[in-house]
Amino acid sequence: MGNETKLRTSRKKFILLYIFAILVVILYPSSDFSKQGDIYNYMFFSLILAIILYIEVKIAYSSYIITKENVIEIKGIIAKEKKVIPFSSISHVKMKKSILGVLLNFGDIIVTSFTDEVIVIEGLSNPEKISEFIERGIEQKKYKPHKGL
Repeated sequence: MGNETKLRTSRKKFILLYIFAILVVILYPSSDFSKQGDIYNYMFFSLILAIILYIEVKIAYSSYIITKENVIEIKGIIAKEKKVIPFSSISHVKMKKSILGVLLNFGDIIVTSFTDEVIVIEGLSNPEKISEFIERGIEQKKYKPHKGL
């Protein structure tokens, strides 16, 4: 990895919502709702639009940067909030993968500081690689006593 790695949530995290939206689009024309009138058509398209907007806003809302010194979380679309945890302050790193995450190779990384500040990096592709990079950075920043003269 270079000096700085920028990360975003993968669309893989939302695969079940995408499948749901596709199934609704496929099954809707054959349902009784499609024959009921315009109000159901508007509700149907509103549901699909809401699902797609939810996914895209969720992806755009959070970004993450891993440097040689810090884990940084930036949240917000218009107003931004930035949270920084230096490697020297990280107490532990945890990686989580669901069954779907194991199959599609995505997961979450939870970084916790000694002051209980938490950054959850959601839906990353190849989370093992990022987790190992953070853990190596923590090892390099650990206090090493000076061996006298």
